[in-house]
Amino acid sequence: MKKFMLVPIVVALTACSGMTTLKTENVKEKQVPSWYLDHADKGNEGWIWDRQGMYYAVAEDVSPSMEMAVKKATLKAKAKIADRVAGELSNTTSISYTESGNPANPIGKGHASDVIVNKITDNVLRTYGVDQKVVTYNPEQGNYRAFVMLKISQKDVQTLASAFDAKKVQ
Repeated sequence: MKKFMLVPIVVALTACSGMTTLKTENVKEKQVPSWYLDHADKGNEGWIWDRQGMYYAVAEDVSPSMEMAVKKATLKAKAKIADRVAGELSNTTSISYTESGNPANPIGKGHASDVIVNKITDNVLRTYGVDQKVVTYNPEQGNYRAFVMLKISQKDVQTLASAFDAKKVQ
């Protein structure tokens, strides 16, 4: 009978041993992983079989859900990679001037705007890998902050670029 009681206790202890305690975010002094600030967009894995190198992107996001914080940060990093490969910029500048009021003494009003749009076309970016990831918890805000570094091989980036170029020709 004692052997049967021991099994649930061992299972419970084993399950707890696989848990990780998250770092608590310091609201007064925000800490950022050094790899997040110091990353290079291109790099080398250092392996003999990978002579073409890798492309990297980092991103950060927050959410009350740890899963969503990681997903949002991952999505932002993927967008950075796709933007480098297939991003397109357009710029629209508009200036308008209108007058209203008494014809003998009109009041003029001017307005100017300069809008830059960064469009990332549809891409297939499924060969990326997560190189680094840090998640912290902010108890004052009740949210999680995720820092993510993604990597993708130069070969896969060239495939994306070729697909983008082929779409432009059509």
